[in-house]
Amino acid sequence: MIHVAIVSHGHEGLLIASQMGGLQNAAGRLKVWVKDNKPSPKLMSYCLQHGIAYSDAKPGMGFGDNNNFLYEMVRKEVGFKPGDTFVVMNPDITIDPQSIVCLAEQMHKDRYPIATINLYRDQQHAVADSNIRRFPDVFSLIRMAVVRSLSQPYDKAQMDNICHVDWASGAFLAFDAMHYSALEGFDPRYFMYFEDVDICYRSQKLLGNGVRYYPSLKATHIAAHKNRNLISQHASWFFRSFLKFLSRRYFIYDRQANLTSVK
Repeated sequence: MIHVAIVSHGHEGLLIASQMGGLQNAAGRLKVWVKDNKPSPKLMSYCLQHGIAYSDAKPGMGFGDNNNFLYEMVRKEVGFKPGDTFVVMNPDITIDPQSIVCLAEQMHKDRYPIATINLYRDQQHAVADSNIRRFPDVFSLIRMAVVRSLSQPYDKAQMDNICHVDWASGAFLAFDAMHYSALEGFDPRYFMYFEDVDICYRSQKLLGNGVRYYPSLKATHIAAHKNRNLISQHASWFFRSFLKFLSRRYFIYDRQANLTSVK
């Protein structure tokens, strides 16, 4: 079974307009789970009408906490079986349900427990979204001053074949359900931003499973990039999360990995 986790932050209009109900009904193997972070009676009604699992409990949580909440919701209500897939997906993603099924099948066939697809910023799939990037490091602030980006995106135009990448955006990230459990989900210490970098780094560094990128599987992602305003709350979350990741990367994860390799 493929469980798709979607967190709404006042996105009820977007989710309803995208005909989210058809996502699980069209494929048969998909079950959609919605966590409403800004409770909306309209979204609740829509979910109930279309058989979508819905919860508006504990509003106001961060990205990682919300997705961990949905994982636990699935585990308690229906349980995970070996081979099940847990997909974290933004409400601003538009995707053919068959693409999600193909991804889960390919992951299972290739035995890769964490993967992503090729996102675009337009419905025509002409403008690439930079959803796959290299890990940020201590030199990233210099990069930020020069090109206004803390991490380096991959050149998708040169990536026609299935391959590994450092990390993929939490806008769309698929896990073998057991692998997500082994990772203990997202780190809730990140309220917003870099929790996707963190979980991908832990997967690669601590569990030996890098992110698998499937370029032929495509979807549309309409991103807001609210962190770009340097005086906004989002910018504050962004930079604090960046520093938190660097600290945990060099002083915790790398040391843990080194100790493991010595043993």
